[in-house]
Amino acid sequence: MVFQAIALLFLAAAIVLGFVRKINVGIVSLGLAFVLGMIGGVDTKVIFNGFPSKLFITLLGTMFFFCLLQENHTLELLSKKMVTLVGTHVYLIPVIIYAVSYGLSAAGPGAISVQSVMIIFAVSLAVQMDTSPVLMACMAILGAVGGTASPIALSGIIVTDLTAEFGFSGMAAPVFAGVTAANLLCAVLLYVAYKGYKLKSDHAVSASDLPAFNRQQKMGIAAILVLVIAVVGFQYDVGLVSFALALALILIGAVNEKAAVRLVPWSVLILICGVNVLMSVTKEMGGIELLSNLLASMMNQVTAAPLIGLTAGIMSWFSSANGVVLPTLIPTVPDIVSNVGGSTSVLEMVMSIVGGATVAGISPLSTGGSLLLASYTQETDASEKVQQSLFARLFALSFSAVMVIVIFALAGGFKLFC
Repeated sequence: MVFQAIALLFLAAAIVLGFVRKINVGIVSLGLAFVLGMIGGVDTKVIFNGFPSKLFITLLGTMFFFCLLQENHTLELLSKKMVTLVGTHVYLIPVIIYAVSYGLSAAGPGAISVQSVMIIFAVSLAVQMDTSPVLMACMAILGAVGGTASPIALSGIIVTDLTAEFGFSGMAAPVFAGVTAANLLCAVLLYVAYKGYKLKSDHAVSASDLPAFNRQQKMGIAAILVLVIAVVGFQYDVGLVSFALALALILIGAVNEKAAVRLVPWSVLILICGVNVLMSVTKEMGGIELLSNLLASMMNQVTAAPLIGLTAGIMSWFSSANGVVLPTLIPTVPDIVSNVGGSTSVLEMVMSIVGGATVAGISPLSTGGSLLLASYTQETDASEKVQQSLFARLFALSFSAVMVIVIFALAGGFKLFC
């Protein structure tokens, strides 16, 4: 019991220390994993085995591939051209922004890469149209975090990897469907709350204002199609296919390899892998079992999914959804389900965790919300008072989105996909 509590305290300390001192939680986790291992007498081999080699290769491959396409502006131009499809129907622009962000994210790059393109574009467009940047950019955020639950995108890959460790397979597709439904509900409520259906503007984006795809960008789009067909149609590993396609694009001169390497979010990879190492030591010492029992003691078959979704959302306000929240909470699910019993299922709990953790990305403390705040400040030279007001509004929206997930789970929404 003592070692279990110590292990759990080390895991919590890594998250808190990283947040308070603004240090990458992955680096903190790697340092604490060694110390915790010595305290608990855990063999060094266990610590090294905790490094998620397969997950690292998969994530690096997909991130590098889409960084290549981000660097040659394929993703940016593709998103802009898709938005022009609305023509004079300006009220559809937020819908198109959501759909484009969702589609691009689901195709493989995940939320971070897509947000870096779509949020800046959405804020710039909102300022140009003299409409709400919060509506435009939050639709981009929700679309991106909803699409990342795809089996071939960042969150979906992590969910598949984590659930496979405790013997569950075939969960990727239903998790994607359930998270998509809950995420879409958040987007619809946001659209209605900000009266997106009343949008009008004399500054709609026109296709004639945009350049044609150049040869390199056409090759990039073709590579995306090949990736989707190879992974979805033929079940090839998304990371290895991404590396193969990246090599092909480099060899034909369609991309700039060195520039793309600099765009790879290395801090995210360190975060995810570092936390996984600490988690393996924590699990070895019984910390995960203790966490599961603590959470289960507060739950019953009705409240289990809503409470785990709320926990995921709260944690995601202060730490990375993919790097911290999913690796911390998903391993607790089997024990919680066995303790709670009833109609609660592992699949429902995982959906609630992913749903709550991802929509919290609207928070100004998260990547999406902070990008929105920075982009708007840059575009408008907003005063400190305006920035503080926007900060508070984004946090309130993030809280509201998490509560939508909680209510959705409480109403049995996720059970529909089990």
